[in-house]
Amino acid sequence: MYVTMATTMCITMATRRSIGNGVLLLPKRTIQPSNMRSMATKASTYTAAPIYGDKRFFSFTTSHSFYGNRRHHVTMTTEEDPYPSRLPDAAEIRVRPDPVVWGDDSEQAGPFSRKELQSYKTNGYIVVEGLFDAQEIKRCRETFTALRDEFEEDMESNKKAYINAGEYACILEPGSTKIRSIFSTLKFLSVANQLSRDRRVVGRVQQILDDDVYIHHSRVNFQQAFKGSGFYWHSDFETWHVEDGMPRPRCLSCVVLMANNLPQNGALMVIPGSHKHYIACKGETPENHWQSSLQDQYAGIPTHEALSQMAKAGGIHYCTGEAGSVIFFDCNLMHGSHSNITPWDRTNFFLAYNSVDNRLVSPFGPTEPRPEHISTRDPAWVQPIVPLDKPEY
Repeated sequence: MYVTMATTMCITMATRRSIGNGVLLLPKRTIQPSNMRSMATKASTYTAAPIYGDKRFFSFTTSHSFYGNRRHHVTMTTEEDPYPSRLPDAAEIRVRPDPVVWGDDSEQAGPFSRKELQSYKTNGYIVVEGLFDAQEIKRCRETFTALRDEFEEDMESNKKAYINAGEYACILEPGSTKIRSIFSTLKFLSVANQLSRDRRVVGRVQQILDDDVYIHHSRVNFQQAFKGSGFYWHSDFETWHVEDGMPRPRCLSCVVLMANNLPQNGALMVIPGSHKHYIACKGETPENHWQSSLQDQYAGIPTHEALSQMAKAGGIHYCTGEAGSVIFFDCNLMHGSHSNITPWDRTNFFLAYNSVDNRLVSPFGPTEPRPEHISTRDPAWVQPIVPLDKPEY
């Protein structure tokens, strides 16, 4: 039996509204992923984690990949969860049993050079400067900003800090009327959809994960001037494993910089090398924790001692760059950011790509998974992305 537990998020509005220099289409249904290839067309067989009683058997397959030959990855077939967290006992640090770069690290393997892959493997992240040109970023940023301004009016009139209105979901900054994040824009906004499938990004993701990929989670983060709050230290995989049911850290995040990211305006901070260990956190997950954690996470937080140990070994680095640069970082890398009290916005498009071999099962913590807009389960969207060579931004 395969557990999908899909929760579909549909667009209910059927209007065409002018937004800035572009037009926002809100059809009655979400953008159909017709540009995505069926899993049946691949030579390999993709499997979820079948559940027999209370036992989870993690089953991964091998096949020819996009670049060279896929390596064979042997994973444990056992009842024991190799990544436990939210424990009643003291927190602990475990050595990560899984690879960081899952594919061939030769010079012919793909867009990243062997040196770049080694850097990613060692540090857990890499910044590719100037991946998108100024015009491409300008078009995307204007569209995102216009959407943000419109939704801020909606949210202020509704007097709510969080809205999931079917066609979109967004959240405000704590104690503010400014939008913090808009989720799943790729499902109803053309420029976001095309950017998420751009070969310049997807090709690099496929090379690292050595597999077809889909979008586990996406959002536009608006760390607005003077108002943008920070994100405390955390590992994305810890949350995605415990609350979403992601079996393994065969997933990575891409941050497409829509504005210059500086240390002063809250650029992403990372602890290099921290991805090689998994921090099991103390404490249970509160009911509906996702509703508050989108503003201020207080479960799944590493201890000061664990963070100090990681920082002593790897230091703390800022991931800075000009608009058009892209940050690729491992899903288990410890990261965070401080508040933006400068006059400069820090707008970024965040994309979490997951291997189709690693798609979600039932959560390892709470009994109920998080909603669709923050953990994709809909079979229509858990499909291998077909990269676009010439997106139309």
